[in-house]
Amino acid sequence: MLTRQARETERQRLHALFMQAPAGIAIVAGPEFVFEFVNPGYQLLLPGRQLQGRPALEALPEFVGTTVELLLRGVYETGQSHEEQGLLIPIARPGDGELEDRYFTFLYQPRLDEQGQIDGVMVFVFEVTDQVTARQKVEESREQFQRFKFMADHARDAFILMREDASFAYLNQKAREAWGYAEEEIPALRVPDVDVLHQHEGFARLFAQAQHAPLPPLETRHRRKDGHVFPVEVGLTGLQLGGQPYLLAVARDVTAQQQATEALRESEARFRIMADAAPNQMWAVNPDSTIRYANQAFLDFVGVSLEQYVAVGWAAFLPPEELGLARQTLEQAIRTRTLYVLEHRMRRHDGEYRWLLAQGAPSFYPNGDLYGYVGSAIDITELKQTNERLTRTNKDLDNFVYAASHDLKQPVNNLIGLFDELRRGVTFAQPSEEQLLVPMMQEALLQLGVTIDDLATLGQAQQPQKAPAELVSLSDLTEEVVNTLEPQVRAARARITVDFDAQPSVAYARGNLRTILLNLLSNSLKYADPARPARIHVSAWVEDDQPVLVVADNGLGFDAAKYGSELFDLFRRLHHHTAGTGVGLYLVNRIVEAHGGSIQVESREGEGATFRVRLGRA
Repeated sequence: MLTRQARETERQRLHALFMQAPAGIAIVAGPEFVFEFVNPGYQLLLPGRQLQGRPALEALPEFVGTTVELLLRGVYETGQSHEEQGLLIPIARPGDGELEDRYFTFLYQPRLDEQGQIDGVMVFVFEVTDQVTARQKVEESREQFQRFKFMADHARDAFILMREDASFAYLNQKAREAWGYAEEEIPALRVPDVDVLHQHEGFARLFAQAQHAPLPPLETRHRRKDGHVFPVEVGLTGLQLGGQPYLLAVARDVTAQQQATEALRESEARFRIMADAAPNQMWAVNPDSTIRYANQAFLDFVGVSLEQYVAVGWAAFLPPEELGLARQTLEQAIRTRTLYVLEHRMRRHDGEYRWLLAQGAPSFYPNGDLYGYVGSAIDITELKQTNERLTRTNKDLDNFVYAASHDLKQPVNNLIGLFDELRRGVTFAQPSEEQLLVPMMQEALLQLGVTIDDLATLGQAQQPQKAPAELVSLSDLTEEVVNTLEPQVRAARARITVDFDAQPSVAYARGNLRTILLNLLSNSLKYADPARPARIHVSAWVEDDQPVLVVADNGLGFDAAKYGSELFDLFRRLHHHTAGTGVGLYLVNRIVEAHGGSIQVESREGEGATFRVRLGRA
């Protein structure tokens, strides 16, 4: 048995050996893993950390809850050693404290006291971050090349990977087929063997430039193994694979494209000959909206040559206040590849601004790229002036109807009053005459009053002004309308139900909405089936971001498919057993369409009718 002095001597030799060892060595004691010993190699792995005498998880808080802590406790509690190779351990960086990934190979061994009990853990550790990172880079480089090769092997174009010395690192099958070489012949090939226009200095310059940013496509000529030369378009970009620079070229045979371009030139020449003989104005613009062509009729209109028109641009001939809309309309058509249609003014050679209707359509190259827009323009000045006169005439007629209906209303009211007085003051010699004539006169006066009221309403609807929208409660408005129609409700023995849970209110001009609801409910009551009590249901909801108002009844109904849009014609009536002028539905439809809405009708004879009103943008 060693004496105490011998044991102390042995401990000192071990201490000296541990202190000089190149590996990181530490001893942590007790369940708190207090650093009892830390050699310089271990301290070097964790610069700036105070370790000696401190619990490990306090000195190294980033280890808490990690694999490191779990392994340490496992060795301490089981007494079994544990070794790890290249374990990833995030460790706080000195200075900013950011975690960085580091890799370590280490051995945990339990330390036993004189009674053979575990009182600590000995740690032997080497950092292998550089070795692991180098291995990862090699694997990543291999994976990068495999991914590139997989992509290139399935590409439709020729993929050509070149080294700085103009040799080929890889050619995909498309490239080999395009040049006519077998795979075993590739190692002996160099860029000058296939690129007719190759220059050493130019290649070196392109190689260097591509390492910083992809280069714009360029055209060159490639030579097949059999000597055939064909045009190609090449896109160049730099690649880094395994830390080495490469130049990737994606080449496409543009023989067909060049032939198509030449055919397009010939077609354009024929088009210009035809267009110059046309009487109406024809034009063509590039995808950036600049002028490509204008026919002779157009040039005669503006009074300049084609060269002058191209140089000045079409914008110079438009009024400044209309230029923004014209540009926006054309640019949007080009951006969306849709038809271009615009009415605009343009200055004629004599200085007069004339109205033109311009229409154009996109034209494309065979490969699908936009060639530009081709269109025509016609002078519609006289047509617009005629339309303006008609508009003024219609406005005057609307105003006349509106004024006349109001001017006639008071005389009719006077006639009704005079007739009532006449009835009280005049006695008919024959009672039968009174029974015959009085109802006829009352009916005539009533019908005249209804007609004037409808004309007044129609005239009011024709006025251009619109009431502002407001939030209208559908329940309150329906109650108001039903109270107005109370005599008709009683006469039809009607029960009116509502369901506005999905849409309690809508933003609309209250007067317009009241007119819509009043006419629809009035029609349901007017054309109720006399054989059964009337049942009317009013509901509302939102569909496609538009409020929808629905009025459904169990009245006489009609063949909706037969009449279609005739339902909304002015003075159109489907039933003639009741009084009316056929203005109501016309008025409703006019109000709804003015707000961007629409009306759908479902009805069959004897089965009632359902009016579904989409209230539109209001």
